[in-house]
Amino acid sequence: MDYTNMAAYYDVIMTSGYYDYPGIVDSLLSHPPIQNVIEIGCGTGLILEEIAKREPSMRLKGIDLTQAMLDIANQRLKVYSNIELSQQNVVDFDLGEQYDVAFSYGGVWYFVIDGDQEPFMVSHIADHDLNVLGLKQLALHLKSGSQLLLGIQGPHFNYDKTISNGMTYAQEIIPTDIGFIKHYFLLDKSKEVMAQTVNYRTYTFSEAKALLGVHGIEYVSKDAGSKFLRFQKN
Repeated sequence: MDYTNMAAYYDVIMTSGYYDYPGIVDSLLSHPPIQNVIEIGCGTGLILEEIAKREPSMRLKGIDLTQAMLDIANQRLKVYSNIELSQQNVVDFDLGEQYDVAFSYGGVWYFVIDGDQEPFMVSHIADHDLNVLGLKQLALHLKSGSQLLLGIQGPHFNYDKTISNGMTYAQEIIPTDIGFIKHYFLLDKSKEVMAQTVNYRTYTFSEAKALLGVHGIEYVSKDAGSKFLRFQKN
C-alpha cells in the first residue's frame, strides 16, 4: 500500500502518542542474539532511529514501498552509517541476504489483540495471493533460528484527536467481508489537508500461523512488553 498522501504528515501523527517508540525498541532488543535486523515497512525511519541510537554497531535494514516515506527516512537516518534503506515491494523483494531478526510494527503485517480474545493478523495487502507471495519472500530472508517479530496493536475504532501541531487527526473504520477499510483524515480547522484510504485484510490466528508455518516459521510467544508476537524460523 502506497502512503504518499500521508508521508508529509506521518511523523507528526505518529509522534503525537500513536506509538510508544521507546517501548517498541525495548521489546525488540529483549530478543537476543541480534546482529542484523530488517524492518518490513519502515516508513519514515522512526523505529530504526531509536534502535540506532542505542545500538550503533547493529546492522539495520529498512524497506518500504512508498518512496516519499523513504525520502524522509533518508534525511532522518543519514547520520547513521549502520542503516541501509531500500524501496521494495514486499511481494517480490530480494535483498540477497538473510537476517537474525525481521520485524514489522504497524507495517505490512501486525496483530490485533482485543482483551482476552485470540489475536488476529492484519495485512496492509488486501489480496490473499499477494500476501502468500510476500510471506514467502520474507521467509527467504530469515536465517534458520532467526526471529520474526510482528507488532501488537489494540482494537481499531473510530476517533478523532488533536495532535501536536494543533490539527485534528481522525480515522473511520468500515468492516468488509475480508477485513476492514480505514479512512484516515487530517483536518486544519474545517479544511481537509490529508486523506488516505486503506483496504486491510485480516486473518484468524490459526490462518496466520498456517500461512507462516508452511515456511517453517512457528509461533513462540507474546513478549513480556506486549509489543510483539514472536515467531521463529526453523
